[in-house]
Amino acid sequence: MPMNRRQFLTAVGASSVAIAGCAQTETDIPGLEPERELWSFRAADKKRISTTPAVRDGQVYVGSNDHNVYALAADTGRESWQFETNGDIRSSPAISDGTLYIGSLDGHLYALRLDGTERWSVKTGNKVYASPTVTADRVLIGSRDSYLYALKSDHGESVWRTRIGGVIRSKPTVDSGTVYIGGGDGDLVKLHRDDGTIEWRAPTEGRVSVTPAVIDDRVLFADHGGCVYVVSRSDGEPLWTKELSEGVASSPTVHEGTVYFGSWDTKIYAVDLDTGAVEWEVDAYGHVSSSPTIVDGVLYIGDSWGIVYALDPQTGEAYWRFETENAVNSSPTIVDGVAYIASNDGHVYALDVT
Repeated sequence: MPMNRRQFLTAVGASSVAIAGCAQTETDIPGLEPERELWSFRAADKKRISTTPAVRDGQVYVGSNDHNVYALAADTGRESWQFETNGDIRSSPAISDGTLYIGSLDGHLYALRLDGTERWSVKTGNKVYASPTVTADRVLIGSRDSYLYALKSDHGESVWRTRIGGVIRSKPTVDSGTVYIGGGDGDLVKLHRDDGTIEWRAPTEGRVSVTPAVIDDRVLFADHGGCVYVVSRSDGEPLWTKELSEGVASSPTVHEGTVYFGSWDTKIYAVDLDTGAVEWEVDAYGHVSSSPTIVDGVLYIGDSWGIVYALDPQTGEAYWRFETENAVNSSPTIVDGVAYIASNDGHVYALDVT
């Protein structure tokens, strides 16, 4: 697995004679635009932040490995409040009807008011890595205990739970009363939203940690074995499969008939939705677990080297790049001309993307 920037620079310092003259430095990376930074916020002890920021009503919400959920002023980055859990937070927040839902490695799903006070919490059978999905009056969350939980969003009461298999890191997708979620055992699973009964399982070659995408009569997802799949929504039968040399933990994004995703092979891909044919691929500096975000004709994505890319979705050409000090595994959130980026260097960055 490729090193992130901090690991590389540590190695450079430890063995400078061996690699003198050929080390990658900041000046070697073309198109860096540090002037885009509006502000940055540092979590306690610079603990990594790998969750995708949620932005609502002038506040930015993120979780950190320092166990805290933070609310930050979107215009300044000033901390509004923090809420402490008893474990690292790898789960990205979801906000609905004035409530923020987020999981923690302490095994709980928390429902917080937007002033940082707890509304309720529910303990699952193990650590919660996955991000929640809120649908109507329910919140869905997967756990390391292999179960997908459906809870009433107002009080956290259990509606149902269904065993998916393996460690669940996939965020469920809900469409037309149906739930799609990936399992750590390598299956994509389709369930009924109302009672959690399983309609079908689509087996793969590796763990499925991505968020499935539902496009018309198709479901699109990828696995850690290095395959991207499009299957029939009705029965889970494969329509096409794209094999890569390394695994995929980047949730595919579909835009105007093209599928965009990153891979651990240090590439960012655009492939045709109907056939899987590659339209373009570009090299990143590190492996790509970040999921692409496309806003106003620009594709934003991060990599393990700590680089954030702004690309042309049509060609893959880079408009600009921004460098952090550690991996960007989260997805950029773009609101009102500002990109909010969380990095494993322990910072949240606000970038001007106008």
